[in-house]
Amino acid sequence: MRQVKKIDVAAALCCGVFIVILGIAGCFDRSIRLLHVFESMPYACAATLVLRQNKFGYALGVAGGAFWLWTAGFLTSFIRNGFERLATLIHTGSVDRLDILIAAPAAIATGGLVLFSVAGYAQLPKKSWSDVGLLLGAVVLVALFYLAIFAAFAPQYLGMFRGILPRLN
Repeated sequence: MRQVKKIDVAAALCCGVFIVILGIAGCFDRSIRLLHVFESMPYACAATLVLRQNKFGYALGVAGGAFWLWTAGFLTSFIRNGFERLATLIHTGSVDRLDILIAAPAAIATGGLVLFSVAGYAQLPKKSWSDVGLLLGAVVLVALFYLAIFAAFAPQYLGMFRGILPRLN
């Protein structure tokens, strides 16, 4: 068995932190608990596979982290609002919305997951052009998974995809 590298542990740790944040978010809003249980699954899978230095684990880490950053940072203002709350906390010592503040560590964790997944993959001895297909497959799988769980457990969030998916217009 291959020796686990620190970079892989860091990627897995980022997954773990993000899963904990999903759990905390569920404490603030009961309506998203089931959504977050399912949302945590690709991150738990990525952590497990990355620790095994599996190429799909790295692809899943990149795709999952990037998809969350894209949706929370570009399709909504969740990340921006979270960092605004963090700045307020630093400057005043208090914060009005802890449920929004958690977006800051969530963004850091998912950003770290993307970076550590890329770095972990870069350290693998055997790479091939077919790995690009693995990454593209992970991107499609993650996007479809997120859309499915939003549709099943929190359809109110599907509105963020208006203009991207024709059926939602």
